[in-house]
Amino acid sequence: MQEMADDLRETLGRLPKIDLHRHLEGSIRTGTIAELCRTHGVKLPTYDPEELAARVQLDKPAPNLAGFFAPFRIIARCFVNSEAIARITYEAVEDAWRDNVRYLELRFSPEFMAFSHGLSPSDVVEGIIEGVAVAAKRFPTKVRLIVSITRGRPPEAVGAPWAEPMEIARLAVKYSDRGVVGLDLAGLESAFSPELFRAEFEVARRAGLGITVHAGEDAGPESVRAAIERLGAVRIGHGVRILEDADVANLAVENGVVLEICPTSNVLTGVVESIEKHPARRLSEAGLRITINTDDPSVCHVNLTDEYALLTEKFGFALEEIEGMIETARDAAFSEL
Repeated sequence: MQEMADDLRETLGRLPKIDLHRHLEGSIRTGTIAELCRTHGVKLPTYDPEELAARVQLDKPAPNLAGFFAPFRIIARCFVNSEAIARITYEAVEDAWRDNVRYLELRFSPEFMAFSHGLSPSDVVEGIIEGVAVAAKRFPTKVRLIVSITRGRPPEAVGAPWAEPMEIARLAVKYSDRGVVGLDLAGLESAFSPELFRAEFEVARRAGLGITVHAGEDAGPESVRAAIERLGAVRIGHGVRILEDADVANLAVENGVVLEICPTSNVLTGVVESIEKHPARRLSEAGLRITINTDDPSVCHVNLTDEYALLTEKFGFALEEIEGMIETARDAAFSEL
């Protein structure tokens, strides 16, 4: 039995993968965080990578989405300049390539990454683009970028320079000829309805950017409806609560909306009680188009092979079904593969 499981995992590892929902901020090696902060004199609770990992990687569910975000207060300290951001990006692409991710849409929040060290949002984007360009010379993984508007701001950022949502939307459009393919809405979903960001997403849609919105995670299916009807979302980040309202689920099915499911993250955020109770199988059986993604692979301590293995082990998804999800991701990508 174990030999069969090992053989299946090896097969899953070899699959050419697509990750549509991966945050750069949650894809950073702990050794890099420690090294950058030590080099630039930035205070950390510890500079030992293993001890730091215990603080920025979650090994049990957070009490809520806000608790899930706690490690990012430490992670934010390493975005010291564009050069550091370029290195972080390069390593994130390398890690994806090692997991045989052939196409990666890497999303990031310029305002969040900028505030700790007084960078401009453009400084952040330029660093990321440079990191992708250097990685492209060594790794065959195709990388495209999604800019995320952050709902609200962390307490430590109050009073600090923080870009307004419209500035971020226009920034995404500005860099649409340099690898930015989409606009996202992330952060504390239950406190900030998609309705508040209609103007920003209209700007993005008119410019031809793909629209994906975090919804149906911290808030219920009404958030998914608003993302689709008000913001024009063609993909939903997570969406695991969509089955709480059959009408919203049907709306997504009828419009061909794709869900970006991140199983381990969905448990660690406390949105799903346990991996055994994850709705992945029920979502698939309801006719919803689902894809499997990592969300924050460093914080969640997973890769995409791990997520595929969970689906096969816990819900009996066959290899053909996993391959079907990869094809769905290919169809839903904001750039041609």
